[in-house]
This record gives sequence, C-alpha cells and structure tokens, in this order.
Amino acid sequence: MRNPLELLTRSKLWAILPEAADIAVLHILHHAKAVSAGVMTWEAAKPAFQGKGSSKIAVVPIEGVLTNDGPAWYGSNYDTISKAVESAASDPDVKHIVLSVDSPGGEVTGLPETGEVIAQAAKVKPVTAMVNGMSASAAYWLTSQARDVVLTPSGEVGSVGVRMMHTDVSKMLDSMGVKVTELSSGDFKTEWSPYKPLSQDAIDAEMPRLHAMHQDFINTVSATRGQRLAQQMRDTRLGEGRMFSGKDALSHGLVDKLQSTRDFYKSIVSEQSQTDAVTNGFPARAHLEHAHRLRKS
Repeated sequence: MRNPLELLTRSKLWAILPEAADIAVLHILHHAKAVSAGVMTWEAAKPAFQGKGSSKIAVVPIEGVLTNDGPAWYGSNYDTISKAVESAASDPDVKHIVLSVDSPGGEVTGLPETGEVIAQAAKVKPVTAMVNGMSASAAYWLTSQARDVVLTPSGEVGSVGVRMMHTDVSKMLDSMGVKVTELSSGDFKTEWSPYKPLSQDAIDAEMPRLHAMHQDFINTVSATRGQRLAQQMRDTRLGEGRMFSGKDALSHGLVDKLQSTRDFYKSIVSEQSQTDAVTNGFPARAHLEHAHRLRKS
C-alpha cells in the first residue's frame, strides 16, 4: 500500500471503537511522518508455533487496527490471521490454537470470512482467545468464534456494532495547495469521494447496509456464544455497542474466564507438557512478551 491515506478511504464499513477510529487516523499520519524521518514504528506481532514434538501451540496475534490486507504497522490483517489459523488447524502437531487479542477493531471487509475460518478451526481442535487489554468490535467478532474466551481482569470486550466513516480530506488538501478534480459517469459514482462532503442522499442509501451488517454481527456472536450469553445481552442486542470489563463481561457471558496473561500461558504450557514436553515458552511479541518465556521463570 503506497499511500497510507488509502486506509482511510478504501472501506466504508468499520467495526471499531469510535475513539479508536480517531486515533487510527492520527496513527496513519504519524506513520507517514515517521517513515519519512527514518524512525522505526510499532508493528503487529507475527503468528508463531511454539513447543516441540507433537504437542505444539500456535499463537495467532490479533493486534492493533484490523484490516483485510493492510500493513503490520497498522495492525494484524485478516489474510495473515486466516492463513495462520488454517495452517494450525491442519497441522496434526498443533494441539491448541491461541488467539492473542488486543485490538479496538477494524474494517469489515474480510471480517466475516476470517471469523468463519476461526469457527471451523474450533470444530477441529481447541481454540482459545486470550484477551489482554481489549477485544472490541471486529476483534470481538473474531474472539467470539473461539471455543472459549479468557479475559484479563483489567481487560474489556464488546462494542458489538458497526459504523461507517467518510473521510473528507478536501480542506486538508486545500491547505496543502492541492485541488482534486474528479471525472465520473453514473450519478452516484463519486458520492463517497473523500474529496468533498458527504450528502444526505448518500447517507440514506447506505443505512440499510449498515443495519444489515450489525444484525449479521449479532447473529454471528449469538450463534457461537449460545446459552452462555446472559438474557440481558440477548435483550439488548449484545449491549448496543457498549464495552464491558472484567466481572461484567464474565457475568454477561461475553467471556468464559478471568485470568492473568501469565497464569493463562502457564496453564497452557502445563497442559501440553502432560502429553509432550514443551520447553520453549511463547513468542516474544503479543501479550507482554508472552510472560517473558514462561518456562524460564
């Protein structure tokens, strides 16, 4: 992706915290400046397989702002997540898949398909979502498809909802002395152009799509979480976009267990050690260095 601003304009539908969307815009602009200055920036961790023998564990990071195929400096992308989960599901030596989650959500394009990959893997072998920090919106869509969800006591999950964003960059370009002229055919071809304000007609035309995707989100989470969801969650369409932390998330049935990241990975290592010695701990990135290679502690 040569132009970072493309991340702002290529997708209408987003499943992301509103406040995170604003930060995401600033992150794109900051990254562009950092690259031009030769400064290193944060990148999402890469999937990794840990352990030895026939009892390996696959750790699949779901970090930062999620995109279909975007760059690692923005966050994990669905293409990488899907490939890693499919690889782990088909590898007979992998006994457990861990989704390492800390994300405010991301774009909708590619999200349902990635969720289905996780759901199918969970039918084959244990898939656990370990949320350390946040699993919001698109990230929770993916999280909910695991067999079980573990949340750190100070973490939060939810934001089940969808939003559309139109980025009008016309004034920014004006301040830079840039004027964009668009030629098009079709009355509505450029109605979502980032180079002009969004009209009410364009908004009205897209609202049915927004509501339909929201219902798909609710149906997907409800189908997987099932009876584990509290009645209150069913009555309020899974919280109407609200976030829930710790004990509230547990009582609402959005997660299955509260546990620190360190204790979770220790339990996974212990579990796998019962069938095959695991001596390597976990990858250096995602979830606080995965407790600094727990087997060494």
